[in-house]
Amino acid sequence: MRQYTILDSAKLNNNNKYLKDETTTSYGIKKHFIIKERDKYFKKGDYFTITFNDKSLYTKEEKITNELNKILRVMLKKYNNPSRFLLIGLGNSKILADSLGPISTQNIMATYHYDFLTVPKLAIFNPDVINNTGISSFNIIKMLVHNLKPNIIIIIDSLVTSDIYNLNHVIEINDAGIVPGSVLNTNKEINYKTFNIPIISIGSPIVYKTENNLFTTTDINFHIHKISSIISKALNNIIL
Repeated sequence: MRQYTILDSAKLNNNNKYLKDETTTSYGIKKHFIIKERDKYFKKGDYFTITFNDKSLYTKEEKITNELNKILRVMLKKYNNPSRFLLIGLGNSKILADSLGPISTQNIMATYHYDFLTVPKLAIFNPDVINNTGISSFNIIKMLVHNLKPNIIIIIDSLVTSDIYNLNHVIEINDAGIVPGSVLNTNKEINYKTFNIPIISIGSPIVYKTENNLFTTTDINFHIHKISSIISKALNNIIL
C-alpha cells in the first residue's frame, strides 16, 4: 500500500492530456489513460479506472465485474493471451486496509498443479510484508518467477488516494508496474523491465492520505470485501 491512483496523479498535476476515453455507464464512469513515455508523474503503460458509488457497489456488483472482465480481456489480448499466470496478493492480511490482495486471492482457483487440465496454469501466492517475513516482496516474486516461469504476473494491492471521493470507489487496472509498500522502502519496482514479462496491476484506494496522516472509513469491511469479490470473480472468469 504505497501507490496513488492514476486519477490522483492526473488531478494533482492537471494533466488530462493522457485521457484517451471516458465513458459514463449505468454504474459510474470508466476512463482509459495511455502513457506513451514515462515522465515525472506517470509511468509508461495503459491505465483503466472504474469509478462507482456505494449504491452501485451494493446493487450493480455484477455490472462492475463484467466491466472489469472486459478490461482484463483487453489487457491479456495485448500480451497475446498468456497461458501461465502468477497471481500475487500484496499486502498485510493482519491489517484490513492493506489486505485487498490477500483477501482477493482467497476466492480464486489455483490450477498450476493440475497437469491433466487443459485450462491455463495459475499459481497464487501472498508474500506478506517484509516486516513479517524479513524478505522483500520483490525478492519473493523473483524466486517464484525463476521456478514457475510464468508468462505474465497479475498483482492485486491496496492503493492510496489524496481525493476523498476516490476512497473505496475506484478500481484501477494498469500494466505500468508497481512498487510494493514497505516501511523500510526496500522494495524495488515490479515491472516488465525487471522481470521481462508483462505485469498487470489491479488495485483500489482503501486509504485516504493527507499530509502525514492515513484514514479509512468505518465501513471499510464492507468495501474491501465487495471490491475483492469483484476482482476475484473477474479473474476467475477470464482465466478459467
